[in-house]
Amino acid sequence: MDEFLVLRVVVNGYEGIYSLLFFISKNFFKEIIIMSKSKNELKSGLPVYLTYGQLKEHNKNQLGTYKYKVKAYNDGVYKVIEYKNERSKTVQKLTSSFGTNSDLSEDEKAIRLEESRKQNLYKTKSKLRDYARNNHFDKFWTLTFDPKEFGSSDNLRFEEMQKFLKRMTRKYGKFNYLAVPERHKSGAIHWHMMTGYFEPKLIDSGKRYKEKTIFNCPEWEYGFTNVQNVRSKKRIANYVSKYITKDLMNSPARRNKKKYWASRSLELPKTFGIKELVNLNIEPDFESDICKIYEIEKKDFEKLINMSEANF
Repeated sequence: MDEFLVLRVVVNGYEGIYSLLFFISKNFFKEIIIMSKSKNELKSGLPVYLTYGQLKEHNKNQLGTYKYKVKAYNDGVYKVIEYKNERSKTVQKLTSSFGTNSDLSEDEKAIRLEESRKQNLYKTKSKLRDYARNNHFDKFWTLTFDPKEFGSSDNLRFEEMQKFLKRMTRKYGKFNYLAVPERHKSGAIHWHMMTGYFEPKLIDSGKRYKEKTIFNCPEWEYGFTNVQNVRSKKRIANYVSKYITKDLMNSPARRNKKKYWASRSLELPKTFGIKELVNLNIEPDFESDICKIYEIEKKDFEKLINMSEANF
């Protein structure tokens, strides 16, 4: 017996109602028909049928494409990502799998799972770097646990860190924080944290690193602390994102739970796409087979935009 599965999808930039009719027979997709009715078509009662390929092309035209992605950080630096191939703006993937992956072999399921984990890890690292670059942070912390007293449980160390942050917020008021775990060679995790607008009680440890004072925080009751003033947010941002590893992301103990702690006050940079730019004529800060990445001061970026518009 054939069955129909009807989904309703809203696509930005196009006034209409989409229904996806999946014609299913014996658990196999035999045909995909996409019906679109605009407001005028609804009045006339005449539906228009599109193939899946036609819908993808329609979305590409409606949503636009871009060659450059730009992230505008609050410190006046613009990160420009130049892709080798033009990319499409999307609002929602229509190719997501429905139900279980029962049609896939075990090898195919494993490959799909590994790809999904890689994407999640990349997105998480990118988000951490953006948080670190786009917000005010002036102190960098390393916080450890005494294993004899607190064991090595991942969940326990996440919970104790959360309790500490809540206690500090109640005592000192809201502040910026971004706390990321790192797994030690022993298998237990400790924490690295950036803070801003936060002035707790700190004491001079008597130690120095590159002629800068290292402080301790007596209010951290779980182990050792190392607190230093931030010298380079860009460098610290790279450090923080490095600590999130494949092992931590896939930890069974943190399945469907937070992988790091971030204050609600943090903002991500404004991000937008640009179709064309004049030649940058500068060396990229990073280059791969997929893209080139440049970091440009705001005034220099605005000059590039003006020059590009003049050449259109």
